[in-house]
Amino acid sequence: MHATRSKLSPWPYLRNNRVRSAVLIICLAMFMVMIYVMNYIIGGTIEPFEKCDVENFDRLRVISPDLGLNYEEYDSDEAFLTEAWRRAVICGQKLEEHEDVISAVPFAWQATTLNSFIGMYGVRCYLFLNSTDCEKYYSHMEAKLISGRMPEKPGEILIDKKLKDNHKNDNTLLQLMGSDYQVVGIVSADYYLAFGIALEAENDVNILAMTRPGSDVDLREVIKEKGYDYTYYLDQAKAKVNLVDSMGGSLDTVQSIMTGVSGTLLLICVVVVLSLHIMDRHNEWCLLNSIGFKTSEIYLMALKEILICVFFALTVGAVLCFGACYLLELLLYNPIGITIRIFRPAAFPRILMVMAALIGIVQIPLFSGMRKIQTIDAIE
Repeated sequence: MHATRSKLSPWPYLRNNRVRSAVLIICLAMFMVMIYVMNYIIGGTIEPFEKCDVENFDRLRVISPDLGLNYEEYDSDEAFLTEAWRRAVICGQKLEEHEDVISAVPFAWQATTLNSFIGMYGVRCYLFLNSTDCEKYYSHMEAKLISGRMPEKPGEILIDKKLKDNHKNDNTLLQLMGSDYQVVGIVSADYYLAFGIALEAENDVNILAMTRPGSDVDLREVIKEKGYDYTYYLDQAKAKVNLVDSMGGSLDTVQSIMTGVSGTLLLICVVVVLSLHIMDRHNEWCLLNSIGFKTSEIYLMALKEILICVFFALTVGAVLCFGACYLLELLLYNPIGITIRIFRPAAFPRILMVMAALIGIVQIPLFSGMRKIQTIDAIE
C-alpha cells in the first residue's frame, strides 16, 4: 500500500452504525445517571440535618457556663431562674468584648422536628429572654419574615418556611415542645430556623454567641479568660460529629458498596456486549489487515471508537443527571421542605473510576480480537 495512505478513522463506523453506537452511549449514560441519582438520594437522607444542625454553626457557638449558682440558696424556683438568667446576661456581655463575637445572649433549649425519608430529627429551637434578643438572632441569621409577626411574649416562636412545609401533612412540629408554645410567624432563611421567647419555667440556661461568619474563634478559651468555667460547648466541628454519631455513621460506605456492586454488573454486561461487537467486526478487521493496515492501527481505531462513545455518554449523562435530580427536587423534596444540592461533586470521581475500569477491562476482548485477525488469503 502507498506510504501516504489515509489513517483509519473511528468515525465511519460510528456514522454507519448509529443504532448500535447510540445503544452503547445510552447504556453508559444511564449508568452514570444511576450513580449520580444514588448520590443525590443518599444526600437527601443527611443533608437536611446538616443544614439545620451543622451549617448554621458557621456563625454560632453554644456554651453552657458555670454561673456559680446554688439552688439551695433560693427560696423558690422563680427566684433561682431569675438569677440564672440575670447572670447569663452578664456572661454574654463579657463574651461580646471579643472581636469575633457580634452578640451573646442567654437562651433555653427546646426542639422542633424535621421529617426526612429515614425518620425524624430534632431541630434546635432557641428560646430567648425577650423580643430584643429574638431580633438580634433574626438579623444575624439573615432571615426574612414572610408571614405573621415577631414574638412579643413568652411562649411565642417563629419557624422557617421549610419546617412549616415539612409538617404540612402532620401535627408533629411542636410535639417535643408541648402545647404551651405557639407559632406566630414564618421566616425564610438559608437554615432551618426555630426561635422565640422562653416561658418562665424554662430552666436550662445557656449562652448563644453569634460570631462573625467564617470565624474560627474558640470560645472555650475566651470564657475562661472572663473568669467562667463551662460544662458544654458546641461549634461546627462538634455538631458534625454529633450528627454523624446520631445517624449511625457515614452513608458513604453504603454508597460505595452499591456503586461497586452495580458497577461490576454493568462492566460484565458491557464486556459481553463489546465481545459480541468485536465478533461482528472480525471480518471487517481481517479485510483492513489484508489491504495493508497494521494490527496496531486497527486496535487504535477500535479503542478510539470506545473512547468516543464514553465521551458522548458522559456528556449525555451529565444532562440527564441534572434533569433527573431537578425533577426529584421539584416533585419529591421541595413539597416537604427539604433542600438538597443538585450539584454532587462527590459523585464524579466514582463515575470516572468506573468508566476508567470499563475502558481497562474491555482491553481483554479487544486484544483477543486483535490476536484472531487474519488476512483474506489466510482465511481462505
